[in-house]
Amino acid sequence: MTDEEVIALVCKGDRDKFALIIERYEDKLFRYIKRLTNQSPEDIEDILSDVFLSVYSNLQGFDTHKKFGSWIYRIAHNKIVDSFRAKKPTFFLTEDSEELVMSKNQLIEELEIEKENQKIIKTAVSELELKYKEAILLCYFEDKSYNEISDILRLNPNQVGVLIHRAKQKLKNKLKKTYE
Repeated sequence: MTDEEVIALVCKGDRDKFALIIERYEDKLFRYIKRLTNQSPEDIEDILSDVFLSVYSNLQGFDTHKKFGSWIYRIAHNKIVDSFRAKKPTFFLTEDSEELVMSKNQLIEELEIEKENQKIIKTAVSELELKYKEAILLCYFEDKSYNEISDILRLNPNQVGVLIHRAKQKLKNKLKKTYE
């Protein structure tokens, strides 16, 4: 059953089906929020709860012509921004995200960096401005397409491509300085 079919059932009164949406997205969104905020698990759970409450409250407003996954990530993005305004956390990738960096060989290959330098990459990604870091995380760590990232960040796909290109250029420049 697709997300859209589940949403249709929930909107028709089968509220128990919303548990399927939570099952499908809870872990993914938890990781996404953790990577961007580096907040405590309790704070991440609070944000995640806000995301699911907002999703449930706004299901009637979901545009069925759009992808549900992009819509829920957009809501998560908005809740993360809200939490930044409230707490002003520091942004960096945590030690447990090392496996994620290791699993994303595409990014490493594009940056022409050997595996032994992954900690340096992690640090460089963590130092990017939020807009660049978020684009890199969505593309390489969440495996989102440009169209999905476009929906999440409310940019057109061409702008997403430019944002990712610039982020990679900034990473390359940071890494060049590291090795000089």
